[in-house]
Amino acid sequence: MYDIIIIGAGPCGSHTAQRLSLLGYRVLVVEKNGQAGDGICCTGIISQECLRAFALDRSLVLRQASSAKLLSPSGRCLRLCREGPVSAIVDRARLDMSLAEQAQEAGADYLFGTKATDILPGADAVEVRVNDRHKKTTLKAEAAIISSGFGSTLPAKLGLGEIKQFVLGAQAEVDINGVDEVEVYFDKSLAPGGFAWLVPTANGKGLAGLLTRNQADSRLKNLLDILSHQGKIASRDVPASYGTIPLRPLPKTYTNRVLVVGEAAGQVKPTTGGGIYYGLLCANIATDVIHQAFRAGNFSAAALSDYEKKWRARLSRELTIGYWARNLLGKLDNNYIDYLFQLASKKGVPELIATTKNSYFDWHSQFLLQIASRLIPIVKASKPS
Repeated sequence: MYDIIIIGAGPCGSHTAQRLSLLGYRVLVVEKNGQAGDGICCTGIISQECLRAFALDRSLVLRQASSAKLLSPSGRCLRLCREGPVSAIVDRARLDMSLAEQAQEAGADYLFGTKATDILPGADAVEVRVNDRHKKTTLKAEAAIISSGFGSTLPAKLGLGEIKQFVLGAQAEVDINGVDEVEVYFDKSLAPGGFAWLVPTANGKGLAGLLTRNQADSRLKNLLDILSHQGKIASRDVPASYGTIPLRPLPKTYTNRVLVVGEAAGQVKPTTGGGIYYGLLCANIATDVIHQAFRAGNFSAAALSDYEKKWRARLSRELTIGYWARNLLGKLDNNYIDYLFQLASKKGVPELIATTKNSYFDWHSQFLLQIASRLIPIVKASKPS
């Protein structure tokens, strides 16, 4: 019997496993894929703050970035830049592998190729039913943490609700020609309800992808066709990966003996779909709450509810305002998007970003409210032609 069973070997799961192992607990990580880093659909863009706060291995960084080009449907460009690196593009698969290796070095055990199918909290333990390639098994622990990414049925089976607002992601690694900074495309014909991107990584490679409400496969093919026609990528015939990104948090992220962390809990920026930083922050909170539960010998829902209070106090403002901004963008047609690009240029939005001392990469709410205060009065007073 283990002290804690963690379901999912992504960044949140492995980071939590490492921290709990270092505290002396017996930790088992159950991962459905054959190894950490399999099945990834993520650009791997994280902030410098995230790199520092979680002491991530700098050798995972493929490229530093201090600027990005935002492109409107008509091709109008807003170039946002700061002095010094703002973000880092990391090898996302290697990040997962690195964090899993650190957790194993700290003493955590891993079961790869094993899918958790059910969680049954009891009075004295929690049972986790799993399927590996050969048999069904029931594992036991004092507590369990679900960190299996978005789409798991486990939270709903525990009565924690479901996340019904989400977008689809699609991405492919491509050979890049002459693109040396991140490009983001806001065009409803490319990605309804979202946006598309081209992100240089290293050695002439890059990632082209999009977030959209529907038809991710065909929309990615269309994006690759356009980028190929523009001469920005060498070939459009490349393998793709797909994912689903939550836009709202899970209604409830705790119950008796169980916590839910990361994308499974909807702890993701609604604006960009990025979940690494927020997930790791919440993994730290989950670790502290579980540690206190062991010290008190109390794994009841009432005792574990402190986890939800703490992570919501940290992130609720960001998630709420980010979701509002995404909904607003989703309702605008291409004419309005072009119009807002024009206003943003006139009202000095790029200069605001360049000169501010605050970090907007992870904490979007203040920036979004400042932009809204500059643009909304003008939008109300006039209409784009």
